[in-house]
Amino acid sequence: MRTGSDYLESLRDGRAVYVDGERVKDVTTHPAFAAPARQVAAMYDRASDPANHDHSSYVDAVTGRRCSSMWLLPRSAEDLGSRRRGHRFWAEGSYGLMGRTPDCVAGVLTGFAGAPEVFAAGDRRFADNVVRFYEKAREMDLYAAYAVNPLYGDRSKPAHQQAEPFLYAGAARERDDGIVLRGGITVATAAVLADYILVSYLVPLQPGDEDYAISAMVPCHADGLRLYPRRSYVGADAAVADYPLSTRFDETDSLLALNDVFVPWEHVFVYRSLELVKAQWFETAAHTLSNFQCLTRYGVKLEFAAGLAVKLAELHNTVAAPAVQAQLGAEVAMIASVLEALLDAAERRPLLRDGVAWPNPQFLYAAQSFQQQTVVDLMRAIRHLAAGSFITVPSSHKSFLHPETADDARRYYRAATVAAEDRVKLLSLIWDFVATEFAGRQLQYEMFYSAGQQVVDARAFKYFDWSRGRALVDRCLAEY
Repeated sequence: MRTGSDYLESLRDGRAVYVDGERVKDVTTHPAFAAPARQVAAMYDRASDPANHDHSSYVDAVTGRRCSSMWLLPRSAEDLGSRRRGHRFWAEGSYGLMGRTPDCVAGVLTGFAGAPEVFAAGDRRFADNVVRFYEKAREMDLYAAYAVNPLYGDRSKPAHQQAEPFLYAGAARERDDGIVLRGGITVATAAVLADYILVSYLVPLQPGDEDYAISAMVPCHADGLRLYPRRSYVGADAAVADYPLSTRFDETDSLLALNDVFVPWEHVFVYRSLELVKAQWFETAAHTLSNFQCLTRYGVKLEFAAGLAVKLAELHNTVAAPAVQAQLGAEVAMIASVLEALLDAAERRPLLRDGVAWPNPQFLYAAQSFQQQTVVDLMRAIRHLAAGSFITVPSSHKSFLHPETADDARRYYRAATVAAEDRVKLLSLIWDFVATEFAGRQLQYEMFYSAGQQVVDARAFKYFDWSRGRALVDRCLAEY
């Protein structure tokens, strides 16, 4: 299994990342990326530690090698349980705040490998490519990201009708040894930190878009590939004491520009097939396995939020108040409990298809719908509990260090149950969780990482078992 030092060294590959118009020399030392890169490295170290192997790994039955559990192809509910433990292990490293850690897109590639016949409909070699790349990624414990959304150009028009050819990413040219990709695609979350990027589309393509109907793995250092991250939320003078989350867990989101990037055939999974671009997600376990990771990660984040909420109530000695307990129960505990129960059902009642155990889509997509509908209420509940306490904190932790301000800070910022330093430390943590730019991005991510609410709700409708309800109604109608 991969170590943190191996991972950090792999990032020093000359990848073209641009910030403020300038190319980043080394993402492992740049202020915008150094801290999250170190966090991922620390996660790799924890996962490879033999003391954690029961939670982070499995022994492959064919090769006899110990591999990260993110690469376990599930054949049973027990295998899904192993994957879930692994996802939770990775999520705990960032308190659920980093959504696209290595185990996310690993679920996509594992789902692909479990259904190679889907890709064989395009060409037998594509099925072989999927399995071969999965085995390589498992062997090397690679970090894969993906970019699967079109640019925000003219969304009223399909890819082939945009302002110029290959404004959207597509195969601009075919060669004997591969294809040449050109155009832009988004949202490449965590791509700056990854080894490879899966370039494809999750949104439906239209007839005429065949040149864009691709699925391919592209190394992050490929010639012609450029990453344009959004502005980092790590301020130049930000201290961990004041921004404990922003400074460590901003995984970054990027636009991916492909300027005639060559991809050899062995890294191509789908080529010029509208049907297979869609089928790769929903006729394999890819979509369910990746979202199983997303929801497991979110469950950890909910537990972290619950801890923040109850400690906030304890901080000001209001936790015994019936109104506060009712708010914590209805707006925090209920949300966390329902999500966990739905994940339990998705794990323990899998859909078995061609020998692969899918997390049960009925409960998985119900959980996603529930998550996206309640995340705003959760953040609002924590804000209500905090009230004005966020506003009356010192400008920085330095107020406790300077001789002219330290005495006042310790006297006036204290709480009923803790000293001033500890109170401000907790409030700064909660503020960074619900109110900073980092927190705003977190909220936007949770609301849209899988799709808009209408799309997620439609998936919940599609996979719900309506037959039992219909049968009950029919029986009732037949009785009179």
